[in-house]
Amino acid sequence: MWEPVDVACHRCRITLPLLDAPVPREAWWKFLYEHAYHPVELMWEHSEAHERIDIDYVEVNSDIRSDPSFAEYAGEWTGRALALHPRPVARAVAGIVRRAQDAMDAHEWRAAPADAVVAERLVRSMDFAPPPGETVDDAAVLARLATVEATLERLRRAAAEPLGEHFGTLLNDLLSALPTPAYLPPDELRAESGPLASPRLWDTERALRLIQHLLWSITHRSA
Repeated sequence: MWEPVDVACHRCRITLPLLDAPVPREAWWKFLYEHAYHPVELMWEHSEAHERIDIDYVEVNSDIRSDPSFAEYAGEWTGRALALHPRPVARAVAGIVRRAQDAMDAHEWRAAPADAVVAERLVRSMDFAPPPGETVDDAAVLARLATVEATLERLRRAAAEPLGEHFGTLLNDLLSALPTPAYLPPDELRAESGPLASPRLWDTERALRLIQHLLWSITHRSA
């Protein structure tokens, strides 16, 4: 029986489903050209290799609006340079998120009554999935930076509330991995941007997106 197969580049954090059709084949050749000398792996749908893929990976033809379609990836995908740029903040946060999710799945997560309330409040104030190809000007960079800074402040305030041991530790670990204001100086971010957002800014936004999805899981598991 035929089983779906994906190919992943673990250096660039991108996956591509292998399908035998004209446009997917064009995307596959593009992938080979871009990642021929990178650590690339073929993954069957139910293989252990899939366990190493997390939400920070760009998934070609997924239903996430910031990911490219087959046609976009095969062509002149405007977000290519930014999406394939290293993401150190998102990678550090991804490791913390994975450990928390594993603890929940193993029923080792002990929640306090306040956890779900705080997590739900944070989720309502977060919406981070900016497409890498979204063009920006100075005003857009400053507006996105202000949103990031406001969210970081909400996370800091939430960490100071009377939470359960696991949730409190999680927030403190996440805050340790997230950048300080010194890492996101407005003038440097504006200089690094154009026409796409600064890699540092987008990396931080990706990290916050990971946290958003984890918080969503906490609210539903505690319901």
